[in-house]
Amino acid sequence: MPINLPEFLKRRMLMPVIFIILFSMSFVTGSLSDLFSGYVEILRSPSVLISDYLRIGGFSATMFNVSTILLINILMLSRLKMKMSGPMFAGIFTIAGFSFFGKNIFNTIPIYIGIYLYARMQKLEFRSFMIVVLFSTGISPIVSFLIFGGPWPLYVGIPLGTLVGILTGFVLPALAAHTTRFHKGYNLYNIGFAMGILSMFYSAILTAFRIDFMVGGPTSEAFHSELQLLTLLMSLTFIAAAFIIDGRVLKNYLPLTRSTGRLVSDFIRDYGRAPTMLNVGIMGLMSLLVLFILNIEINGPVMGGILTVMGFGAFGKHPKNAAPVMLGALVGALLSPAYSLDEVGMAIAILFVTAVSPIAGRYGFFVGVFAGFLHIIITPLTYLFQGGFDLYNNGFAAGFVAALMIPFLEALKKDEIEEA
Repeated sequence: MPINLPEFLKRRMLMPVIFIILFSMSFVTGSLSDLFSGYVEILRSPSVLISDYLRIGGFSATMFNVSTILLINILMLSRLKMKMSGPMFAGIFTIAGFSFFGKNIFNTIPIYIGIYLYARMQKLEFRSFMIVVLFSTGISPIVSFLIFGGPWPLYVGIPLGTLVGILTGFVLPALAAHTTRFHKGYNLYNIGFAMGILSMFYSAILTAFRIDFMVGGPTSEAFHSELQLLTLLMSLTFIAAAFIIDGRVLKNYLPLTRSTGRLVSDFIRDYGRAPTMLNVGIMGLMSLLVLFILNIEINGPVMGGILTVMGFGAFGKHPKNAAPVMLGALVGALLSPAYSLDEVGMAIAILFVTAVSPIAGRYGFFVGVFAGFLHIIITPLTYLFQGGFDLYNNGFAAGFVAALMIPFLEALKKDEIEEA
C-alpha cells in the first residue's frame, strides 16, 4: 500500500524523520568502540548544570544518547496511543535538546516511575500526565549526582539516587499544577519553575551537610559546524514539509503569529500542523541567525537551547513574541559589567529567554524587551539557588520574571479598560 507522503508528514509531525537524522549522525565520526566508551562516560556523569555531553562523551556518543532518548519517548507516546499536540511536540524536542547536556536513560527512568506511581495513587491513567512526564526529566541530574557525584560509594548512591528520583517524579505533578498560578501562564517553562523549587530544597539539604554539588564542567565547541548543519537541515525539513502539506501555508501562518502564546497555546490544535511546522522551522532558522550575529558557537547546552526553541514553536513561541524578549536579554547582557556573552550561561539564556515570550505577545514589544532584560539579570542568581539540579534554570527564572511583572501589567490594563 503506497504511503501518502503529505498525510504521513502531517500525522507524525516529522518525528520519525528527525530520529533517523539524529541516529544516523551517531555514526558520522569515530568508531563503535569510541561511541560505546563515550556513552558509558555520559551515563556515569553527575550531569548537573552545565555538563556538556559533547565534551564528556564526544559527538557520536552524544548523538546516540539524544536519538535513543528521543526514540524511547516516541515509542511511549505511540504505545499509549497519544495524539501529537503542541505541548507534546515541545516536550519531545526539549527532551532531545537537553539530552545534549544532562539527560540520559539512566537518570530519567526513576522520575518516570515516580509519576506512574502518582497516577496509580490518584487512580488516573498514566497518559493523563504525559505533558508532565515529557518535561519532568529536567530535574534528572539529581539522580545522576546522588549516584556518581556524591561522596558515598555506589552501593549507597544507586539506591539513594533511584529513590530520590522516584520521589521527585511522585511529587512533581501536584507541584506543577499549582505553580501555573504563580506566573499566570506567562512562563512557558512552567514545569521548569516547579522543578526549580524542588531543586532549591535539594541544594539546601546538600549544603547543610557540606556536600559540594557544583560539579558542572566546561563545554565543547569542537562540533559547531556539524551542529550548525544539523540545525539548518532540520529547520529546512520542517519548512519544506509544511509547504508539501499545504501550498497556502503562508496565508494560514499569519494568524499563528498573532497569538500571545500564553499557556496553554497549542498551535497544532489551534492553527493546524502545516502552519505549526512552518513556525518550528522558522524558529530554528531564527535561532541560528541570532547565534551567527552574536558570534556564539554551538556546544551541547546551546544546541539544547536551539531544539527547545524549535519545540516550543508548537507551543507558544513565534518570531513576533520571541524577538522582543531576545533583544531585551541581549541588551541586559551587553550593559551589565558582571555578565558576558562569552559565558555559556549567558549565551544559552539568549535562547531560553523565550520562555517569557507570552509577555511580549500580550503586552507588546517594549514590555517584552523589559521582560527579556529582567530575565537575563535574574537567571544567574536562580542557578545559585537551585544548584544546577534543574536543567530548566531559565524556566525557574522566567517564573519570577512573570510573577513580578504580570500583577502590575494586569493592574494597568484594568485601569485602561475602566477609563475607556
